[in-house]
Amino acid sequence: MARLPSPRTALTLLTGLNFLNYLDRFIPAAILSTILTEMGLSDTKGGSLQTLFIMTFVVVSPFAGWLGDRAPRFRLAAVGVLVWSAATFASGLAPTYALLVVARAFIGVGEASYTVVTPSLLSDFYPTSRRSSVLATFYAAIPIGSALGYVLGAQIATHFGWRYAFFVAGVPGAALAGVLLFLRDPKRGAQDPRTLRQAQEEADAEAKKKRRARETGSVSTIVSVAGAVRELGVRRSFIYNTASQVIYTFTVGGLAVWMPTYFIRERGLSIGAAGTAFGGVLALAGIVGTLIGGRLGDWLSHKRPDAHFHMSGIALIASLPFTLLAVLSPTPAIFWPAMFVSLTLFFLTTGPLNAAMANVLPAALRGRGFAVNTMAIHLLGDALSPLLIGVASDRIGLRVPVLAASALMVIAGAVLLAGRGALTRDLAAAA
Repeated sequence: MARLPSPRTALTLLTGLNFLNYLDRFIPAAILSTILTEMGLSDTKGGSLQTLFIMTFVVVSPFAGWLGDRAPRFRLAAVGVLVWSAATFASGLAPTYALLVVARAFIGVGEASYTVVTPSLLSDFYPTSRRSSVLATFYAAIPIGSALGYVLGAQIATHFGWRYAFFVAGVPGAALAGVLLFLRDPKRGAQDPRTLRQAQEEADAEAKKKRRARETGSVSTIVSVAGAVRELGVRRSFIYNTASQVIYTFTVGGLAVWMPTYFIRERGLSIGAAGTAFGGVLALAGIVGTLIGGRLGDWLSHKRPDAHFHMSGIALIASLPFTLLAVLSPTPAIFWPAMFVSLTLFFLTTGPLNAAMANVLPAALRGRGFAVNTMAIHLLGDALSPLLIGVASDRIGLRVPVLAASALMVIAGAVLLAGRGALTRDLAAAA
């Protein structure tokens, strides 16, 4: 029988699975140079592996968000974990580039089903005053999982071959997915600030919606998503937040795929050394940046309502000189510390930006809101950048495309600073 977990249990389990999510996602980046060599692929095809994965992820996200606002979210997450774990294992069996693409596409299906519903799920376990630090903890799994993906992929590929990296990564998620099937969702909106009158109005509206659904049949997913987009557009801070995250995801997605290969080609490192060193720096910076950013965001939000945008915008702009040093300096004593500072500033924004989004969205719209955000940032962000960097690399090498992508973080920060007033107004309306 399904039971309601404690908030801490839910956070621990979902964060652990998010860790495996990103481990599976970034193993190919660590072993990309080996895959390109063994299969005789160009950099363009290498970049397209991530692009096709993201495109599938984007297509499935709105359907997952629509289901997440209607169906049990723990069960939907469990299905997603099972699908991506099986597809990761199958990636190691792929004999051709085409079949490897198919396997990566199914990973996108599974990850979308998990990633879209979990922020909404966690938001119903914790009040608005704690969501920045809670979501920061959840998203701390991104750099840690990604880092272990680099390290694990590089080391296994060095000693056993790249296919075994997929085999090792695919098993743990399948084992943990079964646990989710025995958990019950919390009540939607239970932790949101509401008056008794608002609660009664929401109950009446929900009853009307159910009666209308029985009379007219269910609404199509496309219409539902279109209606959600109109409602989201009224909340201007959502637009600023998503626009900034599109630029951020374009940069981070492109660099995440190509930086290990960059260090192999431009710095002469081995695949093992490049993956292990980059993964170690990423893990440390991710833990420091994400956890500090979440707690700092919660603390500053008590002092100024626009704190989540203000802090994040400054951090992204300040990262540029360190990123340039990390890419251009030939000296390890300079480029690794600079990479650490740059990545730390990137990850300071993770908890605050997701908390800002959760706090301005009503509970009934939150799942679709995260789905629309997820679809936008990946469709316009890391669905494009790995392929574009690969295309450019085939013509002019990796250095210039990597530098160009890095410079875009200044624009992402400027968008957040411009949206501070909108965030203040939206939070006031929500409260």
